Amino acid sequence: MISKTVLLPFLNVATRSLEDIGALALFSWKVFKTWLTTKGNFKPILEQVNEVTFRSLGTVIFSGIFVGAILVIQFYLMLSRYDAAVLLGGLNTSAIVREVGPLIISFLIAGKIGAFTAAELGTMRVTEQIDAIECLGTNPIQYLVLPRFAGIVFSSVLLLAIGLMVSILGAMGVATVLYGINPLQYASSMERFTGPWTIFSGAFKCVIYAFIVACVCCYRGYHASGGASGVGRAVTYAAVFTNFYIVIANYVSSHILEILHDWILLAGALIKRGML
Repeated sequence: MISKTVLLPFLNVATRSLEDIGALALFSWKVFKTWLTTKGNFKPILEQVNEVTFRSLGTVIFSGIFVGAILVIQFYLMLSRYDAAVLLGGLNTSAIVREVGPLIISFLIAGKIGAFTAAELGTMRVTEQIDAIECLGTNPIQYLVLPRFAGIVFSSVLLLAIGLMVSILGAMGVATVLYGINPLQYASSMERFTGPWTIFSGAFKCVIYAFIVACVCCYRGYHASGGASGVGRAVTYAAVFTNFYIVIANYVSSHILEILHDWILLAGALIKRGML
């Protein structure tokens, strides 16, 4: 039988996690409500998208190349043992688009964009700039949080899409240079393993991960307290919890997409047989 002293720490962690998720949900709803009920947000959001995208574009491109390169090396080592290197392009591209690419690139975006946003909003909070904005009768959610929140979401989706394309091209280049695989041969199996559902799965996960980065980092920065050390804690919590929630979201979304895919296949089979 598990004693209370062993079980209590796990219960405390679970309780704090649920409280944190609830607070994030309420904060996100407040941001969306502000977005829907206020005007003049397009220009600030566009400026944030432009700033965030160009600030992180080099990092995403550089890391995307090596994500594809690492995967193609690992897949080739396995496939070559069974004389199945002809499937390298399809399997590698499917893994990049569906799972590995969005996950690794979102970690990098969270570390670069998310930490910067948390530090920026946290500094404004501890130096009472946000309080001053409220005293002037301006909504800080609309003026400070909404442009950064929406900017992170849109730019993260764009950066993830760019990173995935760069990863695929980088993998093709490594396969050609290291293993002498013709690019046309490499691309010949892509259609077999990377169909519309694979692309949809990757895009769906990109949106979920981008939303998590925006929500957690803006929330932690906006609610920072305790001076410079409080800003440091906000940045640390933003980086740690963003990656933590992304991993959980990856697990949950993978199961949801798998169940949804099975339902679609079943519905298609029933329609084809005239039973639906």
